[in-house]
Amino acid sequence: MSKKEIDLDDYQDEVFASEEAFFKRFRVVEGDELVELKQRIAKARGEKKSRVTIYLDRDIISKFKETAEKEKIGYQTLINDALRQLVDNGNKKKEKQSLKDDLLKDKKFLRKLKAALAA
Repeated sequence: MSKKEIDLDDYQDEVFASEEAFFKRFRVVEGDELVELKQRIAKARGEKKSRVTIYLDRDIISKFKETAEKEKIGYQTLINDALRQLVDNGNKKKEKQSLKDDLLKDKKFLRKLKAALAA
């Protein structure tokens, strides 16, 4: 699926002429239908999910559920996002450390750095 920006000018004026016309064109998706739609979108994107059983502290789950309710998304999605951010940040730290190690082994770079600092 490609992302396409939608401009309200793309719609004919009669779509916005009345509330009835608007809801005839656009509808609210919620409940089981919303879950099914999200699953279809994820499947179309090729996202793979694995079912796991995990025990978490009640206060942690409560906090994620509170946040999820405010943001109107699933608490499991929030937990997944938090874990992904943790993993991504860990990878970035490893990449930075690897770059630092490589630079410290590069004698040409170190000479240039020394010259730049002396100037």
